Amino acid sequence: MAQFRFAFLLQLAIDQREDAARLMQAAQAAWLLARSKLEQVDGFRNEYRARLANSAQTGMSIGQWRDYQLFLAKLDGAADQQIFEVERLALEYERHKNDWQSCERKVKAFEALRDRHNQAELRKEGQQEQKLLDEFNSRLGRY
Repeated sequence: MAQFRFAFLLQLAIDQREDAARLMQAAQAAWLLARSKLEQVDGFRNEYRARLANSAQTGMSIGQWRDYQLFLAKLDGAADQQIFEVERLALEYERHKNDWQSCERKVKAFEALRDRHNQAELRKEGQQEQKLLDEFNSRLGRY
């Protein structure tokens, strides 16, 4: 059977796909971690707002009120930064996912070429075997 002449390119495409998959998985993990941190910040922010409402009902000084407001503003800023980070990491994940899909399409194309090559080689071998059998049978008929 003849060697598939694009075997090197197929292996290169497979290696690129594996690298792209690793990058995609790392990007997905970073994105999910950032989402988790955002949920933590949101939970803490909601808890702190509930504390503020509870303290406001029982009475608090202007200084305490200001401290709550300043801290809530910092939490809001942290949440905004985390939202930005989540969105940035989501875009990065999508980019890596698209890269992986592109590599996957390339691998599939080379695999299809390899499969066609193998089928053609099997057909050739079958034809050669049939030719040999026909020759053998025709020689038997002559003797």
